[in-house]
Amino acid sequence: MRPLCAVLFAMLGLACGEDDPSGSGSGSDDIGDPDAAPQPAHGLRGVYYKLNYEPVADQVDPQIDFAWGDEEPVAGAGTDRFAIRWTGELEVPRDGTWSFALDADDGVRLWIGADRVIGSWRPQNLITEWKQIELAAGRVPIELTYFEETGPAHVTLRWRDPDGAEEVIPTERLWPDTSGVDNPSPAPPFQNPVMQSGCADPGVLAVDDWFYMVCTGGRFRIKRSRDLVIWQETDSYILPDGGPSWSASGDYHWAPELHRVGDRIVAYFTAADGNGQRAIGAAVADSPLGHYTVGSAPLLTNSIGVIDPSFFRDDDGKQYLLWKLAGNSVGQPTPIYLRELRADGLGFASGSSAIELIRNDPSTFEGAVTEAPWLVEHEGRYYLFYSGNYINEDYRVGVARASSVKGPYTKHSGPILGNNSTWVGPGHGAVTHAGDHDYFVYHAWHNDGSGGTGAGGRVPMVDRITWKSDGWPAIGDGSPGNSLWERPTGDPDD
Repeated sequence: MRPLCAVLFAMLGLACGEDDPSGSGSGSDDIGDPDAAPQPAHGLRGVYYKLNYEPVADQVDPQIDFAWGDEEPVAGAGTDRFAIRWTGELEVPRDGTWSFALDADDGVRLWIGADRVIGSWRPQNLITEWKQIELAAGRVPIELTYFEETGPAHVTLRWRDPDGAEEVIPTERLWPDTSGVDNPSPAPPFQNPVMQSGCADPGVLAVDDWFYMVCTGGRFRIKRSRDLVIWQETDSYILPDGGPSWSASGDYHWAPELHRVGDRIVAYFTAADGNGQRAIGAAVADSPLGHYTVGSAPLLTNSIGVIDPSFFRDDDGKQYLLWKLAGNSVGQPTPIYLRELRADGLGFASGSSAIELIRNDPSTFEGAVTEAPWLVEHEGRYYLFYSGNYINEDYRVGVARASSVKGPYTKHSGPILGNNSTWVGPGHGAVTHAGDHDYFVYHAWHNDGSGGTGAGGRVPMVDRITWKSDGWPAIGDGSPGNSLWERPTGDPDD
């Protein structure tokens, strides 16, 4: 990144590291890069973000008139999924009605003073949008944000003076922001799914401004994201050696989750034990990307199988493991249990025992199955998110609540997430917090057009959780989101 001091000092006729002639001591050899070329005194400060969040350049652009096509705007930004924020001041030559135009592919927002003049904050082909505004002569703050999703990239800022003369806003009318303030990156809207490839049973952990996600299958490869929307594959696995030593099969791996336990990360997962029965195991690492050390024996077994482990830490410091008893495999109920863990999360607390929280009610949407527990505390109550019915188009998300972590739990009157014309079988999700809101990260199938599960498998989805006046949570509008939604992190569309 180019140093901000270069912007300010160029306006004073200095290079970074020179002495300030006023004697105030604001010049210093340790400010910025002394070898960087001075930035121009006119233009707008542009901060460029790779993947919409990672700053890769901070420079002064003389004009906003770019047709990058399929090229990078700056080195390191990539050709798709980048964003830019331009800030500074606009010098208006005279009073009158000024018209502003933005030619853009994809989204743009323009503020002049405190007014949002143009806002087309969505993926789109090249469009032109005009807006008139009354302005007095003098300098006024200006801010322009832009994002590129895919395809050709283009943005041009023009104006038309009160007499009708039109041009790209000239360099000499633009003054760069020299405040040095680090604004949040622009946050383009997003649309489900957040990945096109399959990712069943997503578990999500938030640590140090990153989100980490793992899904059912294989060695449990870890993905990470800054915003819950753009996910990057890493080279880290929960099961780096292919499976636990106690497993009868390296293929049967389900429902992994990452959780912070003390100052370490514990991964809970399901695998087949030596008898071929589903059992719950654990692996531990010093950081979310590992290296993970897998336990030499299962954490929990049962003669009919256990699956879908999850972790909860209460405000009093006590920690708990939740899981489902796989009774549906033998025609029995499927209760969800909770049991207190010891401090390291790798064994159960002395004297503790399993407590049943809920079980399936065949007369409801749950049918023969309740599973995939995720427990949260909200305003003094405990909310157990879970999934019901078989893993097909009948799958749904329910919730139960209690005033004590150990219950008794009262179920909501019906599912809080079900099907629509685009998506079916939503479920097995994780609750996480991003920005100012709670979100549910889960999987769903494409609707095949007749209400069944379409091709492509289960793909990951993200929808906002809202807390209603009656205390119950709602997920989106009650079905998987289809529209463009405000991105969980970054600078929202306002």
